[in-house]
Amino acid sequence: MPICIMTDTLCDVPQEFVKRYNIKVMPLTVHFGEESFLDGIDITAEEFFDKLAKANELPKTSQVTPSEFLKEFKEELEKGNTILAILGSSDLSGTYNSAVLAKEELGSDSIYIIDSEAITLGAGLLVIKAVRLAEEGKSVEDIFNIIEESKKRMKQFFVIGDLKYIYKGGRISFSSSVLGSILNIKPILTVKDGKLEMIDKTRGMKKAISILMDMIKSKGWSLNNKIVGINHSICPEYADYIEQQIKSEYNVKEFIRGEVGSVIGTHAGPNCVAFYFEE
Repeated sequence: MPICIMTDTLCDVPQEFVKRYNIKVMPLTVHFGEESFLDGIDITAEEFFDKLAKANELPKTSQVTPSEFLKEFKEELEKGNTILAILGSSDLSGTYNSAVLAKEELGSDSIYIIDSEAITLGAGLLVIKAVRLAEEGKSVEDIFNIIEESKKRMKQFFVIGDLKYIYKGGRISFSSSVLGSILNIKPILTVKDGKLEMIDKTRGMKKAISILMDMIKSKGWSLNNKIVGINHSICPEYADYIEQQIKSEYNVKEFIRGEVGSVIGTHAGPNCVAFYFEE
């Protein structure tokens, strides 16, 4: 039975991979006041960050609904496909729960749903791994089990470039935001058990990246022969810098590059850079 790999825009799978592997992407919605945009369909990353810079208030985001999943699930099942949906962390979006509700309503054993416990390209790498396994002829059960194990090893690191958006989202106080901006403080975040955590902070983007490179060594991790994901919110120069730093230390199997979409960009803001790999 053919396998349909499905994901959502919280996972930020780069468009070239979406097209190459025919991945079905369920868009979350971004709301600027009375205007609503389907992430990645009605608005590009550049258009989103342009609107974000001009907005007085942080836009709102909304999850994919159960009825939207129900419609897509029915269409794929009618084609005779088995469905494997790999979705953004259930702790950061209700989209995963919407998919579960839709599956329960259909009562189908041909739908498999994974809470990636990851966001943006960290989850996207799991999606890409899944479609490649499907191309190799793996069964949906095998792919499901492999991705469930892989997600436990996925490392995700983010450097936030502009504290204004974290402040607007209520993550830090106004005084911390102002002080951090003056001092050029860059928080370094990770995802643990599906939730964002700050692991360090420092002055300057390159210093933050250096801290992460040192941390990889101190943990005894190696990026040799690994697939490394790198993405950014309209700051490709920092994505290039991370790639250069990694290349100088490791013989990476493949770099997968992308952009941060509207949903993650709402909270991360511009000038955020991140990288991901499976331990």
